[in-house]
Amino acid sequence: MAANVNLDALIPREDFEVISDGEAMPNKRSITIFELQGDNFFFKALRKPDFQRETIEWSPQRVLGLIRSFVEDELIPAVILWPNERGLNFVVDGSHRLSALIAWVQNDYGDGDMSRPFFSYEIEDEQKERAKKTKAMVEKAFGSYADHVKAIENPGSYGPDIVNRARKFARLSLDLQWVRGDANKAEESFKRINQQAAMITPLELELINSRRKPNAIAARAILRRGTGHKYWKAFGPPTQDKIEELATEMHSLMFEPKQEYPLKSAELPAGGPVSSSTALSMVYGFTNLAAGVMSPEDDKDGQRTVDYLTRCRRVMNLLVSADSSSLGLHPAVYFYSWTGKQQPILFLVIAQLMVDLEQRKRLPWFTEMRGRLESFLISNRALINQLVRKYGTKDSGVTHLRKFYENVLEMLSIGKTDEEMLKSLMETDKYLQPSEVLYDENQPKKVSTQVKSGIVLRDGLQSTMKCPICNGFVPVQAISIDHKQRVADQGSHIAKNLQVTHPYCNHGYKEQKSALAQRLQQAMKG
Repeated sequence: MAANVNLDALIPREDFEVISDGEAMPNKRSITIFELQGDNFFFKALRKPDFQRETIEWSPQRVLGLIRSFVEDELIPAVILWPNERGLNFVVDGSHRLSALIAWVQNDYGDGDMSRPFFSYEIEDEQKERAKKTKAMVEKAFGSYADHVKAIENPGSYGPDIVNRARKFARLSLDLQWVRGDANKAEESFKRINQQAAMITPLELELINSRRKPNAIAARAILRRGTGHKYWKAFGPPTQDKIEELATEMHSLMFEPKQEYPLKSAELPAGGPVSSSTALSMVYGFTNLAAGVMSPEDDKDGQRTVDYLTRCRRVMNLLVSADSSSLGLHPAVYFYSWTGKQQPILFLVIAQLMVDLEQRKRLPWFTEMRGRLESFLISNRALINQLVRKYGTKDSGVTHLRKFYENVLEMLSIGKTDEEMLKSLMETDKYLQPSEVLYDENQPKKVSTQVKSGIVLRDGLQSTMKCPICNGFVPVQAISIDHKQRVADQGSHIAKNLQVTHPYCNHGYKEQKSALAQRLQQAMKG
C-alpha cells in the first residue's frame, strides 16, 4: 500500500441501508467520460457503501493503465451499481476503475481539490509524492483531461493527436451493470463479488460486518487521524469532536515520528508507517486488545467508541509516550525486525504482555530485568525471526511469541546467563538456531535496502540514550528528566543532579522503590 495512489476522496461514502420502494431499475447501460465532471448529475449521485475499504489498492502504473485503456477504447470490465430510493448510485464493484477516471477528469490523484478537504488539509507527504508521480506519468503519456477539453474548444492551438483523441471521447463509454433488490441484496452482492475475486480478506469482511461497532469505528478513526470518511458522523457533534480528538492523539502516539524506508534513523514510530498494508489490521487488533471484553452491539450514540479510544490511549501511553505512566519501550528494540520493518505481531504481543504485567502489578519486576532483556533481544534477533517464520502471525504465532518473552523474563529473574537461556530455549523449541546469520556473508553485487536499514538500526541503537535507572533504551517519544536525588530528599535542580530516564522509571518505579525502602526502614526500627 505504501507505493499506491490514494483515491479515496473521489467517490463519497454513504450508508445505503434503506428499503427499496420497488421502482423500476435504471436502464442506463453506460457512461461517458463527460459524466464524471464535477457538475454532472451522474457524478454527483455516485456513492461508495460506507463499509467499503479505502480506494488505495492501485499503483501509479495501474492508474495510468486504466486511463490508457479507456482513452484507447480497450476492454474495461463493467462497473456494477446499485440504486437506492433517494436517487443515489452505489458502486458495488469497480470503485478503483471509476476513481482512476475521476482522478484524471478532476485532476486529483490524492492531493487535489476534492482530496484536500476530505483529509482535513492534512495529507501525508508520501501521499502527495505518489499523487505528483501519477499525474506526471499520465500527462507525459497523453496529457491532462483539461488539455483535451481545450483541444475541442480550440483545435488550432493543439496538435492533431490530442485533438483527434478528444473528438473520440463522445463515443467512448464505460459499461454499467445494476444490482436488483434491496440494500441487503446489494451488500451481499458486494461481499460475494469481492470474495470470488479473492480480493476481500477475512479482516475486511469482519470490518464490514462490524462497521457500526465501537472497535471498528475507533480503528478507522485512529488510522486516518480522524479525517477522511467519518464513520462516526451519526453521533452528536460533541461526541464527533471527542472521537476526532482522541483519534488524532492516538494516531500521533502510534505513527510518529514519520518513518522512511530504507531507514535513516533508529528513532521509529511504534506502529510503523501509516501507509503499510497491515496498518488497519494492527490498529484493529490493538483496539480489541485495549478494549478487553468486546461489545457485541452497534454503537448508537458514540459513547462506547469514545470509551474504546480512551482505553487505547491509556495502553499506548503505557507502551511509549511522554505520559508519567509510560514504560517508554523503544520501538526499534521491541516492534521491529532486524531489517527495519515494523512487525504488527510483535507490537500486539508486547502490548498484550505489558497490559498483563501492569494488571498483575509486575511492572517493577519487569523494570528490574529490562536492561538485560533488551540486550538479549538485540543480540538474538534471529530467534524472533525464526518464531514468526515457524508459526506465522496468527493465533499460533501470538501464543508462541508470548511464551518466548515470558520464558526469557522468568529466566532473567532467577539470574540465568544468556548462554543458559539460549540452551533452555533450544531445548523447548528445537528449531531455534541462535547461530543464524542475519546479514548475508556472501559478497553481494550491491547493498540491499534491508541490509541498509538493518545497519542503521544496529548502529543507531549504539548511540541511543539509555535510562540509568533500568539501563533500557530511551526513545525520543518517551523522555523524562529525573532528579538523581529527589527534591523531597533535598535534591537540587542543578544540571548534575538531572538525568534522562523513562517516564515510568522516573515516577512509578522510583516512587515504589522509595516507598518500599521507607517501609523496610520502619520495620527495622520496629
